[in-house]
Amino acid sequence: MNLEILAIKEHGDASEEYVMLYANATIDLGNYAIVDTTFNKKGGVSNVMRHYYRFPLGHIVKKGECVSLWTCKGKNQTGLKTTKGTPLHRFYWGSSHAIWNDNDPDVAELLFVKTLEKAAA
Repeated sequence: MNLEILAIKEHGDASEEYVMLYANATIDLGNYAIVDTTFNKKGGVSNVMRHYYRFPLGHIVKKGECVSLWTCKGKNQTGLKTTKGTPLHRFYWGSSHAIWNDNDPDVAELLFVKTLEKAAA
């Protein structure tokens, strides 16, 4: 995949936790979503998604750049740099509650969702 999850940082505190990602190619970030999955009775990852975040369509991230998705509320930012000087795009989920907060490690799944059909009910 052209975008990869590097780490989930500071899990358990909504104001501090975030997911760090890295672009292996130039991409439209809007073709990707992150989900927090649940666990089945045997302790394995289920196919039930507890939380879902789709990045905004039309936001281009160049190869070698990083993306951080913060759980808390905030204003999306571009033009930032990581501590190593890598360009960084910062996004906010908008939750007042921690997402990566289970006693067992939560599982983040990155989805490629290039095609999305919308229909009104």
